[in-house]
Amino acid sequence: MKLLSLALFRDQNFRHFLPFCLVAFILLNHGCNSTEKQMVKKQEIISNWSFSAVDTLHFYPAKIPGTIHTDLLEHNLIPHPFDECNEKQLQWVGNKGWVYRTSFDVDPEVFDNQQISIVFEGIDTYADVTLNGHLLFSSNNMFRTWETNCKSQLLKNGNILEVVFTSALQKYKSDSLSAKHFLPGGKWMYARKAAYHFGWDWGPVYITAGIWKPVYLKAWNNVLPHDFYLQTTKLNEKKATINLSFELDATVGSSAEISLKCIDNEKYELNEKFQIEANHSVYNFDFEVENPKLWWTQDLGDPHLYEWLVEIRSEQGEFFQKKLTFGIRSIELVQEPDANGTTFFMKLNGVPLFAKGANYIPQHSFVTEVTDSNYRALLNDVVLSNMNMLRVWGGGIYEKEIFYELCDQKGILVWQDFMFACAMYPGDEDFLMNIKKEAEEQVKRLRSHTCLALWCGNNEIDEGWHNWGWQKQYDMDQTTQDQIWSDYTKLFHQLLPEVVNTFDHGKAYVSSSPQKGWGRKESMTQGDSHYWGVWWGKEPFEKYQEKVPRFMSEFGFQAMPAISTIRSFQEKTADSLFSPSLLCHQKHPTGFETLDIYLKYAYLKPTDIESYIFSTQLIQAQGIGMAIEAQRSAKPYCMGSLYWQLNDVWPVVSWSGIDSHGNWKSLQYRIREVFDEILVSVLKFDDSTHISLISDRQGIVNGKLTVDLVSFDGPRNVLLEKTLAVTPDAALSVFSFKTSELVAENHWGHSFIEVCFTTDAGDEYKEIEFLLPFGLLKLPESIPQIEITEAEKGLNVILNATSFSAFNQLYLTDSDGHFSDNFFHLHAGESKTVFCYSSLSLADFKNQIRIYNLNKAILSSKHKTL
Repeated sequence: MKLLSLALFRDQNFRHFLPFCLVAFILLNHGCNSTEKQMVKKQEIISNWSFSAVDTLHFYPAKIPGTIHTDLLEHNLIPHPFDECNEKQLQWVGNKGWVYRTSFDVDPEVFDNQQISIVFEGIDTYADVTLNGHLLFSSNNMFRTWETNCKSQLLKNGNILEVVFTSALQKYKSDSLSAKHFLPGGKWMYARKAAYHFGWDWGPVYITAGIWKPVYLKAWNNVLPHDFYLQTTKLNEKKATINLSFELDATVGSSAEISLKCIDNEKYELNEKFQIEANHSVYNFDFEVENPKLWWTQDLGDPHLYEWLVEIRSEQGEFFQKKLTFGIRSIELVQEPDANGTTFFMKLNGVPLFAKGANYIPQHSFVTEVTDSNYRALLNDVVLSNMNMLRVWGGGIYEKEIFYELCDQKGILVWQDFMFACAMYPGDEDFLMNIKKEAEEQVKRLRSHTCLALWCGNNEIDEGWHNWGWQKQYDMDQTTQDQIWSDYTKLFHQLLPEVVNTFDHGKAYVSSSPQKGWGRKESMTQGDSHYWGVWWGKEPFEKYQEKVPRFMSEFGFQAMPAISTIRSFQEKTADSLFSPSLLCHQKHPTGFETLDIYLKYAYLKPTDIESYIFSTQLIQAQGIGMAIEAQRSAKPYCMGSLYWQLNDVWPVVSWSGIDSHGNWKSLQYRIREVFDEILVSVLKFDDSTHISLISDRQGIVNGKLTVDLVSFDGPRNVLLEKTLAVTPDAALSVFSFKTSELVAENHWGHSFIEVCFTTDAGDEYKEIEFLLPFGLLKLPESIPQIEITEAEKGLNVILNATSFSAFNQLYLTDSDGHFSDNFFHLHAGESKTVFCYSSLSLADFKNQIRIYNLNKAILSSKHKTL
């Protein structure tokens, strides 16, 4: 046995998992001690479920966790909700009542406990829950855990558990009819349910019902521990003071001992005796960590996490163990008056942070369809895109634990909205009490996650009330207006900040995002901003260079998804502009019309679905990239850029950078460039060109900057060479010029400006700026030649260019694929190898691989015109 252990220890992979093995060994060791018992026992209730419509009682097997739509689909009772225009014919599902039922026996080790409760971690949304014919509770909140004592109703064998769902849509209708006054916004304001289920301008209307989180029995006798919370209370380079708090429900008082062991180095940080009170009590213990390793965002350093094992033992011979993962760091939101207005930025471990990221929405219309591997893949993409923050948008859900755990591990800060969006909400006592319980639960659940940066009350409701004209649209009298705003104030200016202050003291809270609407001048000088003059206001992309706020928390532009994603909901034979099913997957009321306006700005005239995908993705990347360049160039005036949006809930034409199948649009490749730690920014407006260097590094960066004018046919003229020292964490204005003074206007359509910054360490950062709108460029007819070779976990695509080709796009016609690079330029004689993650065979890959570029788009447009 000793020899085997030594051999395993020498294995690097085993050593990596040694801390987890230690936990398992300790648990096993205690499990073998017959004199000790676990304080808490659980029994899952996830098998033997069935479902039926309330009015038919014809039952089918059900999957728990799950939703009614996915259960119906599993039994072929409905067509796939995402295919073609099926959304329209499936609205009946959300209008009906449904019943879920199971039978189960109780494990004797559970049944023999004095206290037994049944726990539903998530019910969507309105349901009556009965056990053996006894009503346990009625749920009315998707975002709460529902738990009740069931000891007196529980049988040893043959228990019948039933959950009867009422339609959330029908509940909305009855609530709105009985309301004292009309509330503006969507049909979700009365329901504590994910707002996006009622439809959004990127998502379908699928009003779900179901048991969407685990169900189990929880049993205990004397002591029930819960809500463990680690918090850094003092921090300097030499020492961190950490507070451990937790709650105990106890039926009897007793002496106990608590220990906290650091798994990383097998050192006990805490070992104390204490007295358990016979009631509900909160306990606090402080301990210190010498020379702490700090947690940083992935762009600033190592997101180091400590692993601790907490153990409680009572004099009754009961024990409880829990692993806690925690990073030591300080985080604050700095909002201070200055000469320009009021600042708005995060400070991590005392270092001002430029937030680089995106708005995150749920990954699927049916939340239980998102797997752990989906979370890992998307968060890996976030890291690859050089982001350090995600905003969890308020019209979705409080995400599963794995989302926050991955953000902890990968060094991604989380801006967490409470789940309120784009509507005014009730203010009656019952509704506010429901919200208070929801908020307390979610704050206590998420507060220990190191990634959590701030809480936000809602999405765009303050802006909606002051900017969207609800009062005039619905002809509200002053009394009604005063009441609605009073209810808003009670919820977002009193209740929610009080909950945050009580249970996550010291963490920042803002009442609404944005704090000022994009039509008000204050939105550019204080707080965070959602700027939608581009897209909604049809303003040209260059407006982003003027509209630079203190922190841009929303801005975006639509583009088509990949062709393989489109073919997931329609047949290949339907590929056309614009097929009926494609129209069903454009949820913005004027989406295609707005895209057409911006395509005309760029003088692009796509003629088929292939060129339309390419062209819309290209202008999306251009516009959002320009905005981020302007925002980062304004550092430290602007200290955040979160574009709308990272991902999709279904295959759709939307603002996402990554479509629902995980395919990167041109935008996401551009995001990776403009969020890099060093950015070469070239911003052109009319005849003016401005070049900046932006660095997020904490040290001085020395290097050489070159500015060249490059002709499409090869010749290169040097416009500027300059040795530079970029100061830490700063934006440096390098060079401004009148374009026409350095480049004759008759050359604008035949050349581009190339700016390259090469550091003394040899790192190269490059930016290319064309001098005319894309469609006016005189690009040569050129498509690079490609060859394919097999590689581990995918294939290599080798491109060889005979002349200059712009924005070369690689894609697969019928399969999803992740390319290591895309939408790149190639000079004459240049070769480039791109890796594609794909499970396709070499033959299938060769059959599906395609290449498109701006050269071809312009040429095909001219031919079509002729």
